[in-house]
Amino acid sequence: METTSESATSNAKSTEQSTLSDTNSKKEHTTLTPPVPNVIMLGLLFLSTIGIIVAGYIHGKMHLLTVLKNAVK
Repeated sequence: METTSESATSNAKSTEQSTLSDTNSKKEHTTLTPPVPNVIMLGLLFLSTIGIIVAGYIHGKMHLLTVLKNAVK
């Protein structure tokens, strides 16, 4: 058997031309809407997270210094 060594790039296959009809169409530039609802929801998420942490400290009668002392040990 005779084997020939070929480079990986020597027989590059040609790709098909795009047949989509909208590739040559003029691009429309749309303006982006401001992300106000997303920012409001992110703020509410942070506030609710902090509220849950504070409620846990109050309900569990935990003191911040006690928690920090136990975290160091």
